[in-house]
Amino acid sequence: MKLEITNKKDFEEIAKIYSEEFSKPPYEEDWTLKKALTKLKLFSKYCDIWKIISQNEIVGFIIINPNQWCPGNIIFGEEMAIKSEFQNRKIATKAIKKIFSYYKTKGYKTFMGIINKNSKSFGLFKKAGLNQSSESVLMEGDIK
Repeated sequence: MKLEITNKKDFEEIAKIYSEEFSKPPYEEDWTLKKALTKLKLFSKYCDIWKIISQNEIVGFIIINPNQWCPGNIIFGEEMAIKSEFQNRKIATKAIKKIFSYYKTKGYKTFMGIINKNSKSFGLFKKAGLNQSSESVLMEGDIK
């Protein structure tokens, strides 16, 4: 498994993974290839988009925002997905460890992210030593 910063030529493959994986349970979001490409272009302006490579193909991605809160101290995990057929192979675990190691060498001390409690990544991040915040809560509701 390798982890590399993407370039624009990778966006179509990553957008395909993005739209397919986030359209499935537990997310069931209304993603299309076009929407995912638009989102990646936006992320590319202020985030690091990492491609996860296994068996010489892009099998997933991680989007890290080093500028969300307290630049130089906190990295924020924006998005992460692995193709279904490559899940449960410890690829994401290895990728997370590499991400943490990389940003630690850059002086970052904390990882934060919003994680769906019903997703596989919830357990992944708990195993990586992360805990639910005791101070912050995600609020949501319909706009009235």
